[in-house]
Amino acid sequence: MSKNFLQIGLIILILAVLAGVSAFFYLKMQKQPGSEAAAPEQTTVTPPAAAVTQPIAEAAPAQTAALQPAGESTAPAPTEQTAAPAESPAAEELTGYETLATPQPTQNPDKIEVIEFFWYGCPHCYDFEPILESWVKKMPVNVDFIRQPAAFSDLWAKHAKAFYVAQALGVLDKVHADFFDALQNKHQKLETEEQLGAFFAAHGVKEADFHDAYNSFLVDTKVRQAAVTPARYGVTGVPVLIVNGKYKVDGKSAGSHEKMIEVMNQLIKKESAAKK
Repeated sequence: MSKNFLQIGLIILILAVLAGVSAFFYLKMQKQPGSEAAAPEQTTVTPPAAAVTQPIAEAAPAQTAALQPAGESTAPAPTEQTAAPAESPAAEELTGYETLATPQPTQNPDKIEVIEFFWYGCPHCYDFEPILESWVKKMPVNVDFIRQPAAFSDLWAKHAKAFYVAQALGVLDKVHADFFDALQNKHQKLETEEQLGAFFAAHGVKEADFHDAYNSFLVDTKVRQAAVTPARYGVTGVPVLIVNGKYKVDGKSAGSHEKMIEVMNQLIKKESAAKK
């Protein structure tokens, strides 16, 4: 009888040990990462899709801002009303001229004065003449245009005298282009009183009227002024344009005869705006 109880107790003990061992291995398997039982727990702690993508969505503006100039990251695109003017002093710098060290007074402060220094014997002045004349025919109404012969030598002074004689007789428009042509293309000698008298007579001027003007105090005074006036504007060669007593434009500064006209027009606009 006692032997049966011992066998039964041993069996129960063995079963208990086996149960304990089974429980131990079961719990150990539950704690091992990478097992099939661990997968559901990892799924539950995985952030939702929105939580994963949110940091990327928030980072995008920061990357964009880093590529934009400072102060413009939040500015709206300008509309037609708020857009800056196409031509602003800060955006475009005017070039092609020199500013006179000492500005010179103009004849009429209410107008923009343009002076052309020239010499009839200058081939560059001859080439520039048709370009300038085209501008003169359509120049702004607020511009005073003055032709100013330069007298850097006796020969230049003789040709300057022809200019002032024509001006005094009121025939400058009639003889100006022809005087250029006579010197540049026909190579005529137009220096003495007799030579010039013949030229003016061919353009319908009475001989007596020519000699009176040629020997007048007014013409003589203007020729003397033509010898000293260029220095006031720093002019040492021709052709040169002086805009409103402040700016000097020539082929060297502007780059070409056509550019001289463009630069002059820009300076006229600048001076006109300053008067408003």
